[in-house]
Amino acid sequence: MMVLPIPNLSLLTALARAILATVTVGTLALAVGAMVRRWHHDRFDRRVKSLCIFYALTPATLLEGKHSAQCLASLRTLPLSSLELLLEPLLLKCVSAPPLATVLEELCLELGLIDVWQRRILDQFGPVSLREALSNPDGLLHLFPRLHFLLRARSARNLGLLRHQPSWPILVKALDDPHPDVQQVALRSLAALREPQSFPALLDRMHKAVTENRSPFSLYSLKVAMAKFSLSQAPQLLPSLRHPHPRVRSAAAEILREMAKGEPAGKPALFQYKSVFDRELATLTSDADPEVRALAAEVIAHLDAAVSSSVLRQVLQDPQWSIRRQALQTLAQRPGLLPMAEVQGFLTDPHRMVRQAALRALLAHGREGVSKLYEHFLETEDETLREQILEELEHSGLILSLLQNYGESPGNLETRVVERLVTMGATRYLHAALSNSSGRQLLQILFEKLGERREPKIEAWVRLCAALDAARGPEQTSCADSKLAA
Repeated sequence: MMVLPIPNLSLLTALARAILATVTVGTLALAVGAMVRRWHHDRFDRRVKSLCIFYALTPATLLEGKHSAQCLASLRTLPLSSLELLLEPLLLKCVSAPPLATVLEELCLELGLIDVWQRRILDQFGPVSLREALSNPDGLLHLFPRLHFLLRARSARNLGLLRHQPSWPILVKALDDPHPDVQQVALRSLAALREPQSFPALLDRMHKAVTENRSPFSLYSLKVAMAKFSLSQAPQLLPSLRHPHPRVRSAAAEILREMAKGEPAGKPALFQYKSVFDRELATLTSDADPEVRALAAEVIAHLDAAVSSSVLRQVLQDPQWSIRRQALQTLAQRPGLLPMAEVQGFLTDPHRMVRQAALRALLAHGREGVSKLYEHFLETEDETLREQILEELEHSGLILSLLQNYGESPGNLETRVVERLVTMGATRYLHAALSNSSGRQLLQILFEKLGERREPKIEAWVRLCAALDAARGPEQTSCADSKLAA
């Protein structure tokens, strides 16, 4: 039998102590390093704030034009790294204060910062001494080429925050940067610039995002960026609307829809381009892909009313229920495109979501649409549809209006609807209206109008309301309301 040698215990003990000492020293070194870096960072922040005060670099003073030529000359004497960190807080405020971006753009041009940022994006970095690198917290990034992508991304971001239009060709080149972070920042900056000449480059990458599996950009990010461009770029989407790939067609239609939504209210956004898009959108409403047809139904709301009406009639006959629902939602946004009689026909659609969209399209017609809804509630024998109409009336707050207008004339629609509600035992829909601050007054009206009725269900509900009203007090309100709901 083989006997294993016994290890030297003193050697193991010494090794363990050495490991423990190494770990302890390393932990202490990390802690000390973190504390020193934090102290250095806080010290630099205080220095930057003092410089901002000294050079009057605040949003208020910049917008008022209080920075003098002497101040500008003093700023030129500062190191480049200090200038960047000095202006960093102001640049970040440009998102919420566009006028500040104009002032800062002029200031950065005077100081030569825009030229520096443009060269950095092109990976043209100037020499930086060790002293300059150690003078600010981010200075070490200049000494390590592998970290230069952070500086390129920051430069692309700054140009986007300033909306510096002449920089668009450089930002387009940055879309092909070897690092994905720089690519994404360049895409967002181009969306902020909204330079028309850069739109074809984004359109080309949108096609690649669909047709190529290794595109650095997601289709969603490209759609969001392109939708921020002016509607004047919409005609450039025509080739994409005719593209053989359905996802390209749907993406182009979605971008077109978002562009139109971003236009000011008034005349339909695409009215000036109706001769360009009429035929294309009419073709898309019969597209083989359901998603494309649904998007086409949304876009046509922004065309001329005559064109939209004819195309909508075609879309409303689509065999896919989601397409019919989308067309009815479009009618809710622009209720005058089709007569109410045509919308009413979809209250009997076999799909619940289509019926709901038809109800809301009717309500968009105002008082006349509400009256048609009341009439349909009284005439229909379909219990499911009647219940859905009541849910929509409750959702839109019309139950209270029903009770307030109850009894104004013997045969008015509101009176008949309320009496039908009580007769069919659907009084829970009246509960929310009766439990608010004016509920006691409404109960009194119901007693007066329903007290003479002899139908068993109406008599029973009136007696219950009377009993609850008699017992209704500040401390009993919640209890009475729960009984009334039952």
